Parts: sequence; structure tokens; C-alpha cells
Amino acid sequence: MNNYQRLSSILSRQQQGVAQITGDLGGGAWAARSQGGSNLVLSGQAAIGNKVFYDIKTNKILSQAPDLRLIELGV
Repeated sequence: MNNYQRLSSILSRQQQGVAQITGDLGGGAWAARSQGGSNLVLSGQAAIGNKVFYDIKTNKILSQAPDLRLIELGV
């Protein structure tokens, strides 16, 4: 593997996020809210109320995410 191939493999890695589906926009488009609170339009298959993993670059839904609570613990 040459240096160009190594660099390409690093840069082309998929970046994933988690969002909760908040509405159906029709045509495979979904309104969603990211964990950080941003509103998004995602494409793919989902259902309202579900949490999903999505590709940050393309906003495509990758799969369903587990519905777990996020808890902050003070140190």
C-alpha cells in the first residue's frame, strides 16, 4: 500500500452521528434532531420516534440505533 492509498483510506472513513426521528417529510426524507440539538433532514428508512445512526457527510440513515439514555456524571 503506497502513501496515497493510506491517505485516501484515512480521509474516506465514514463519520457517523446519532439522531432521533421527529417527523416524516415524505419521499424517504425524515426530520430529525441530533444529539447536539441540531435539526436535520435525513434520507432512508426510519420511523418517528426511533433513534438512528446516520452518515454525517451525506445525511443518509445507516441503521437503527439503540434507545439508551445519556447520563452525565460529575467528577
